Amino acid sequence: MRKVILFFCLLSGSYFIVAQSNDDFLSNEKSLDYDTSKIQIHSDKLGIYAYSIRKFRTYEFKNKEVDKRLKFEPNGQTNLGLGFNYKWMGLGIAVGLPFMNKDNDIYGETSRFDLQLNLFSRFFGVSAYYQNYQGFYLSNPDDFYTWDNKSPYPLLSDLQSASIGASAFYFFNNKKFSYKAAFVRNEVQRRSAGGFVLGGYFDLDVVTTRSGFIPEELPDSLENIFDFNGYSTYIAGVSFGYAYTLVFLKRTFINLSLVPGIGYRNLSIWYITSITETKPSFSGSINSRVSIGYEGKRLYLGLLGIVNAESFKYESVDISSNTGQIRFYIGKRFNVGKKNRPITLD
Repeated sequence: MRKVILFFCLLSGSYFIVAQSNDDFLSNEKSLDYDTSKIQIHSDKLGIYAYSIRKFRTYEFKNKEVDKRLKFEPNGQTNLGLGFNYKWMGLGIAVGLPFMNKDNDIYGETSRFDLQLNLFSRFFGVSAYYQNYQGFYLSNPDDFYTWDNKSPYPLLSDLQSASIGASAFYFFNNKKFSYKAAFVRNEVQRRSAGGFVLGGYFDLDVVTTRSGFIPEELPDSLENIFDFNGYSTYIAGVSFGYAYTLVFLKRTFINLSLVPGIGYRNLSIWYITSITETKPSFSGSINSRVSIGYEGKRLYLGLLGIVNAESFKYESVDISSNTGQIRFYIGKRFNVGKKNRPITLD
């Protein structure tokens, strides 16, 4: 497994990239049977949008026997980007600008590489990602000593996480409900509708630190409570949930999606001189999304949030991780090729 980390490190860099592809899979999807009173398709128009995005990834270790927990986060970074959607193609790229992220003296420096791929049809979707972060800070120092909220956070500059995963979903009620209308925006949900979501997923997560998980500002006695210096885990599972889009004020919508899952997990705990393989077991996860948007006559805009959470246990320590993003975007659709009808909402 350490070779996996080395491979990830060779791929990673100190910059941040987000790539996204939104794929119709079927270029003639406009001809498929769907309820035109509920869904309006604009995949034959070129959609160009600008956006800002902020991603997060947190790890928490909690020992219930002594009621102590460690919560680590990377230095957050806001990025600006441009993207487009046209027929079966889509791409968005965002980069961090130096003038927007000037808090290394408080939260430390985080190097990151983040690549994501999303493919959606009305029937199903596929998502894949690779993330590599190095440099985290302890976000709950006031649980251990008096902290004035102005001092630099305790840092673990060698704490590194490398994650890779993929998931696939099938959307029920797809003749009346469009998942793409909320998250790709090359379709429009004209009337409120929802549907069940069935999926499967796989995730590999490797977290390691040479010095252990106790920053030097914390008591040495914590090393007996959190006495490992890394772990690797992979899980394969199935998920089932529900998504619903509420359309109101004619041009405004809010979509909520909640998809819990259960999977079979393999966990290895790393010590300085040894590795402990635990017995595979079942554990849970949850994927939640919210999208709020407006469909104007000339522009469309929106705000969306995505959170993936999972948790599992090793002896007396509960381990949990949360990943996600918050994105704001504004875009415009353009007629391409032969003249198309203007966008209208009844």
